Amino acid sequence: MTDIQTILKLNGLNCLLFGAFMVFIPKSVIVFLSTTDPASEVMILILGMILNIYGMLLLWLANKQQPNKKLIKLIALGDFIWVLFSFGLIFSKTWITSTSGTTTAGLVAILVGWFGWLQWQHSNI
Repeated sequence: MTDIQTILKLNGLNCLLFGAFMVFIPKSVIVFLSTTDPASEVMILILGMILNIYGMLLLWLANKQQPNKKLIKLIALGDFIWVLFSFGLIFSKTWITSTSGTTTAGLVAILVGWFGWLQWQHSNI
């Protein structure tokens, strides 16, 4: 297994983990993130389903002998969009206002950004 396959698998598992939280316990996720400006349950469910599909795509791509570099670049761009969106919500105090929610969302965004950076570097080799 190559380094990019490992990165894609870790990123995919990360997406599946948080996607599962959002799909199976959306109310708990909403309260964890914010009690003062909560997201709608439908929005969290949709986001969870998208994360699960994205995670499965990452795992599928990771299991390819030679993962497609153009698709990896698109995945990296998607990860950077996640980072921008996450920090946008944190700084605007929209849907993510609790200390625990802000800390967790920020740490997850940093991890996703790191995965994205590694994927971007690989796609430019």
